[in-house]
Amino acid sequence: MTGPRRFRAGRFLDAAAVRAAADANPRLQSFMRTIAAHSEAGDVRSRRLLEHLIRRVVDDVGDLHLNNALNRLERIAVLRDNIAAILDHVLEGGTLPEGVRLETLGERFDQLNTEMRELSRPREGIVGDAPLRLADDAAQYADSLLREFEVAGGTSAAGWHVEPAAVVQDAFRAMPADQQAALRRAAELEPEALWRAVAAETESGSRAAVTDLETRLGGRLTPDDVARLRTAVGELGKARSKGLHMNDARLTEALARIADPELRAVVASGDIWLTQQLAVHNPEALATLWRRFRDRGGRADDGPGFRAYLRHDMVTYGRGVLGEYGAAFSLSSIELFLKGPDANVKVAGTDLVGIGHDGWVWLIDDKSHRARSVSGVSALTDNLVTNLRRDASDFRDAIARLQRDDPGFTPDPRIVDAISRMEDAAAEIDRINRRGSASTRPARISAALAERRLRLRVTSAAGEVREITQALRDLGLAVEPTGAPVPLPPIGGR
Repeated sequence: MTGPRRFRAGRFLDAAAVRAAADANPRLQSFMRTIAAHSEAGDVRSRRLLEHLIRRVVDDVGDLHLNNALNRLERIAVLRDNIAAILDHVLEGGTLPEGVRLETLGERFDQLNTEMRELSRPREGIVGDAPLRLADDAAQYADSLLREFEVAGGTSAAGWHVEPAAVVQDAFRAMPADQQAALRRAAELEPEALWRAVAAETESGSRAAVTDLETRLGGRLTPDDVARLRTAVGELGKARSKGLHMNDARLTEALARIADPELRAVVASGDIWLTQQLAVHNPEALATLWRRFRDRGGRADDGPGFRAYLRHDMVTYGRGVLGEYGAAFSLSSIELFLKGPDANVKVAGTDLVGIGHDGWVWLIDDKSHRARSVSGVSALTDNLVTNLRRDASDFRDAIARLQRDDPGFTPDPRIVDAISRMEDAAAEIDRINRRGSASTRPARISAALAERRLRLRVTSAAGEVREITQALRDLGLAVEPTGAPVPLPPIGGR
């Protein structure tokens, strides 16, 4: 089974000409500087990536033009043959064929003239006045560009999309005979639509492509064959996706970078979607997580256990990042943030600090947990004094840096006042913790915060937390809604 015809116009581009064009364009130069700054390979990789992008786009635009031209030439050939047959019949002394009127002949000449004219205007013939779209899903298209570049080892001389044909063929041969027959029949009738269904790289894209394929087949397969085809397309798509994400060359290269022989063995036999992908894209993080797994008693030969540990760590970390950013963009009552969201969700301390429209300072800790209730928020309870002082110190240091860089800089009075209130609250709560009855301590801390117009809030922008214990409420904490929660992935599966 093969995909639509590709012409690979990009491979004919001269590398020196591509580089010269990039060097002459300020926006492309800025792109290369940005990529170089975030890549270990620096300028070399950024130039190779840009060349790969240019070649691929030329490939795809060229395919649109050339396939459109071929289709148009086929229509021209059909029109020409029909007109020629009619004229030959008339010139030989006959009348117009039955069912053909003089107006019909004129219409066919008009169609031929239109097709010939559009053949000289390829872009207008494809999209007219609409923007030129290379793909229905821009994110999927960008992902395919980057994956091709990585599969090629960071080079772009050929500009070829590497299809895991052998993997797909193996999956096809492993199918039951009735599924193979359904695929062969669909390939005969609608080859391009079938390939789009197999090659779709998102769930929504796959559903749409399969629906389109079944619509195009239009009853030419029995219901049972359609069901078999649907199953077979799904299996081929999974096999292709696995082949694109990992192949022997990439895995061998990743394993060669792993010094620990036990970790190397776990990766070699591990899950391609998680363990092996981490080995390819972030071997340093893989090594760190492996050490933590082993320190916590994980066995050296427990590949599934390590995968579960990786997934738990990644989901927890990812949910924390998503929660912080989701909360920051959902709290309309905050006018400005002194401490915004970041990716350092494992660092102790408050998550967000902001000033509301009413001048109150909000100290926020995001708890994007699956549980509906929270009983402990150490950042706003046990460690509140430490965190107030640390945040206030960080804010004063930031102001000092700005003033050093710009002697004319004047900080917003509201920020200076907020910092002072935080410092004053820290001193007062420290005094309360050291003196007085423990039974009255929560009420006194809550009053001290209110007097200084400080609020303690818990959010759960990527979780299910909707309530806190009475002990936390006694300290003045409350759960702040952030709108509809971000959908969480299922606990099981990938």
